[in-house]
Amino acid sequence: MKKHWKLRFTLSLLIPLGFNLFYSLPTHASEAAETNTQTDVKVNAQSSKTITSTENQSALATAQQVKDQQIDSHQLVNDTYQKIEQNKDLNSVIYQDPVNASQQVNALPTTTSNSEQPFYGVPILIKGLGQAYKGYPNTNGLPYMQDNRYGYTKNFVAKLQEMGFVIVGETNYPELGLINVTDSNLYGPAHNPWDLTRNAGGSSGGAAASVAAGIVPLATGNDAGGSLRIPASWSGVIGLKPTQGIILGDSLTPSVVNFAETRRIDDTIKLFEGLLDPKRKFLLKEFPLKLQDLKIAYSLKSPVGSVVSPDAEKAVLNAVTFLRQQGFQVVEKDSPVDGVKLMRAYYLGALSDGTVANYLAQQKLHRNLQASDVTEHLISPMTYALYEASKKALKETKQTYNNELALVAAQMKSFHEEYPIYLTPTTATVAPLNSDPAFLPAEVAKILQMAKMPFDQQMDVIYNAWYHGLSKTPFTQLANLAGEPALSLPTYVNAQGLPLGIQLEGEKGSDLILLALGKLFEEKDKLIFLSDYQKLNNDVQSSKPENEDKANISKVVVHNLGKKSVYEFQTVPSKLNFSDNVSPKYAVRTSKQGNTRKLQLTEEKQLPQTGSDNNELVLLGLALFSLSLIGMDQNKRKF
Repeated sequence: MKKHWKLRFTLSLLIPLGFNLFYSLPTHASEAAETNTQTDVKVNAQSSKTITSTENQSALATAQQVKDQQIDSHQLVNDTYQKIEQNKDLNSVIYQDPVNASQQVNALPTTTSNSEQPFYGVPILIKGLGQAYKGYPNTNGLPYMQDNRYGYTKNFVAKLQEMGFVIVGETNYPELGLINVTDSNLYGPAHNPWDLTRNAGGSSGGAAASVAAGIVPLATGNDAGGSLRIPASWSGVIGLKPTQGIILGDSLTPSVVNFAETRRIDDTIKLFEGLLDPKRKFLLKEFPLKLQDLKIAYSLKSPVGSVVSPDAEKAVLNAVTFLRQQGFQVVEKDSPVDGVKLMRAYYLGALSDGTVANYLAQQKLHRNLQASDVTEHLISPMTYALYEASKKALKETKQTYNNELALVAAQMKSFHEEYPIYLTPTTATVAPLNSDPAFLPAEVAKILQMAKMPFDQQMDVIYNAWYHGLSKTPFTQLANLAGEPALSLPTYVNAQGLPLGIQLEGEKGSDLILLALGKLFEEKDKLIFLSDYQKLNNDVQSSKPENEDKANISKVVVHNLGKKSVYEFQTVPSKLNFSDNVSPKYAVRTSKQGNTRKLQLTEEKQLPQTGSDNNELVLLGLALFSLSLIGMDQNKRKF
């Protein structure tokens, strides 16, 4: 097996089965089903084109309909603004510019192909923090910066436009992206569409809430401590944190990674393909010939000793059962990294946030930050704490931080030699209430006295103050310091109707392998989104037989087809009882193509015979096509 890919791959479905130094989501319908549900037809008064509803449809499918002139892009943008207005209680979108969006639509080429602009005419929301778009607000969530605007466009955002996206606004985030919930003195909280009394998560909370509510099919965010994955877990969407430095413009040193919140794995894959740095494609790992050779370790233990909720444990254990049923070897094994030591180093890396905030205060307020700025709601308690600690940081602080980075990277590299995939909860709890403070009053009182403390004591105060939030999300920071990719999947909803995600973390460069696993979960109807959950009225899990996935996948085969390779999950069952393995709603039929038989589902009361025990059933297919690897730059955030 070659050390690095010689072929460049992306993934797409072959066979539908009905089925934030650094700064830091009920079953979906298939693409085929989506087209069957598009019955809401509108007529644009300014166009002769027919407008078809794209609610809950993938971005790729919507783009194709725009290209085929089945949908008018101007009306699509207008519909997005209507959805923002209809969901204004979420406070997920903090800025809109319809005039600019209309200009972007007018600038779209009149002729295009799928490969040139795969997201042609699709509206997208970008995160208000660190993703510069000329003319849009650039506040960092600081009240004294509220009139500041970007004077340039980052290549990350420009690349989105090259792929055909139409930027329609900015999403909400916390001050400097420092916390794992979205709330700030300037913008207020982003409410969770599953329960408006709860937070959407942070720091990319506005993005996750917007996707979960169906305002847009995907929205960009960034992550250097969990900022994509935490809101993905709490808002019930898909959140990929790519390998450090693999996205165009991102640094190879642990810091922010830019990407997005999504609802479809195929959208996620195509976006990843478009945003890859062509000079970093060597980082991608080669696919194994047999996916089940990837031994999976799982852990239910908080790395900082906090309580992990029964819901979070159950979400992981459900995933363990599912993966074992698919033929994977899954064992319980904690990572070798000292979580408390990691987080203490992590907070050393956050000190520059305080320096940045004070620099901006000098520009706008013409003075340094002070404790009264906290009580007067000009800055958050943590921003002030980091500023005070940054003034007393020791000379060896940077080296201490870098030493921990090297240790974590070495520990995880060794760990992945035996366990290429590491499964944990994404978050230890479901989303917190918006009334739950990010920092407890007793800890804020200590922060206000930090100017009098020595550096070591200051860092203790910072750790203890952050712990209230960290205890809810202790699993995500490891991937950031290790520079590894991690994927949050929305596989669980608790008895109160609140989502919670599982996290799959892999070695550096295994992004597409994680997405292949995500595709498996998706095609086996294991991803639960708000719209489907509402439609099924909490009956998603009860509608499936407990042992539905009893038939294990026994092999994965890669076929070389000229410039393409087809990656197929297959099974060779010994004795299958389909009444045990398939929902009674469906009948199983197989059609022979070459040396394989493709599984098809048709609604039928009686289950037909399926032939001999040697039938090969293609449960799901992933096509690996050549990637067009092609901008952006770096910013620094904590969560």
